Amino acid sequence: MIGKIEKLLNMDDYDLEAVFTPAVVNVLILDFVFTCTLLPVAENTEWWRTAIAIAAPLAASVVLFRFAMHSFREVARTTVESILYRKDRLRFPTTSMLLYNDSSISKVMKKRVREDIKAQYNITLCTKAQENADEMEARRTAKDAVALIRKTVADNKDAMTRRKLIRYGMFRNFLGGALFCLPFSIICWAVSYYLTSASNVAILFAMLVYFIIVIVDYFLTKSAAVDYAETLITTFDKMNHNETYN
Repeated sequence: MIGKIEKLLNMDDYDLEAVFTPAVVNVLILDFVFTCTLLPVAENTEWWRTAIAIAAPLAASVVLFRFAMHSFREVARTTVESILYRKDRLRFPTTSMLLYNDSSISKVMKKRVREDIKAQYNITLCTKAQENADEMEARRTAKDAVALIRKTVADNKDAMTRRKLIRYGMFRNFLGGALFCLPFSIICWAVSYYLTSASNVAILFAMLVYFIIVIVDYFLTKSAAVDYAETLITTFDKMNHNETYN
């Protein structure tokens, strides 16, 4: 079934690994919780057959799954990244690495990259004094430059940067899906407990594991973002100085 959906969605490598895969994991976990909690209760009600007749075609709809995929992705881009990197993602690692106050990359590389940004895009990044006076403006200027760097590297079709971007997107988009599916899983369990006064230990354990996975994924997302940022900046530097990866 998942294979058929994958083919019908006609996805590129990013959509397949960074959007489709985390969406499937989140939906499967939610489906498992629903099946073990509310489904046995609903099956004993008169409206169940009517609901199934309406919902089944929608559940199998490729369009609906695409909507879920991209909803999770947008939540990840807007909510998750705002939590991790503040409003407008001004503290994303790629932006921070271009500032003098960040020591993630060497001073030599930082100097070369800043010079290349000036030469290629006619963008002059803020000096150290200007950064200290108005850090947010310095970050906004660096963010503008990063957008152009991403396009340049993408046009060069660098495989390593693409892999790191997909890895970051997968972890981030899983968090976006979890913001939907984890609360709904808890609601399913709570409603089932309220109606039956019985608690399934397996479901509680599954939700605990799900919650732990979400916490671990939060830290993996932050790590993957740094990894992607370092690769993007390094690749841009190597492109401009005729260097290649070994």
